[in-house]
Parts: sequence; C-alpha cells; structure tokens
Amino acid sequence: MNVHFSSLSPEWATPRAVYQVLDAEFHFDFDPCPLNGESDGLASLFCSWKGKRVFINPPYGRGMDKWFERATEAETAVYLVPARTDTKWFHELVLPHASEIRFIKGRLKFGDAVNSAPFPSMLVIYQRNRKPLPAVDLGQEREPTTRG
Repeated sequence: MNVHFSSLSPEWATPRAVYQVLDAEFHFDFDPCPLNGESDGLASLFCSWKGKRVFINPPYGRGMDKWFERATEAETAVYLVPARTDTKWFHELVLPHASEIRFIKGRLKFGDAVNSAPFPSMLVIYQRNRKPLPAVDLGQEREPTTRG
C-alpha cells in the first residue's frame, strides 16, 4: 500500500477512525479523492456531486479552492482540511457558506504515520438543510465607553 503522509506530498491519508466516526454520522456515498487510487481525484472533481453525501480529504496544496467551490452542489459535503484560517479560500469559500466548522483537538496522525501532522486540522461541513454560519464583523466602529 502506498500511503502518503509527508510534507513532500500534498496527500494525507485519512485516519481510519476519523472516517468511521464521520461516516456513521453522515452516511457518505461518495469520495471524490480517495488515496487508494480507485479513482482519479481530478476527474472526480468534475463529476456531479448533486444529491450526494460527500467526504473530501483533498490534496493539501494549491487548488484547494476548486474543491470548496463544489461544496454547495452536494446534499452534504464534509471536508477534512488543515485549519488554515488565514487563507483566501477559508475567508471566501468556508466562512460565508459552511454550515459548521469543527476544529479538531490536537493533531491527527494521517495514514500509518507514527508522528502527528505538523499542522492542526478542521472539519468543514456544508449541508443543504442548514443555514451558513452567521457572519461576525469585528471591524465595526464601536461607541466609546465612558467611565463615571
């Protein structure tokens, strides 16, 4: 088995226990980018996700935005991705549209890795029957407070 879990590759094998817990909750019927090579991830990126319950652990590199652009097509789309909250894709495609974001405590061990990943992870969940997260604007002008 050819398992990737180094920074030399953008692919990180989903921890089996993580997938099992998520599958029990969401009942996935499609994985557009499986690491085992059963299908071509890029080709799967362009097939229909309509009405599907999709699990996505995309390659962690340039082009992640292309995977997030497909999220609202699915009935449910659950992404396992690095918690990179400073990125353009996070602010433009995740925050305004995700139904839920779950930050994973600690660092995952991907595939058969002995060591934990060098980055934190999060789950980004899109569901048709749930509204996106409410927007929060911390840049608003505030009335100065006075102390008496």
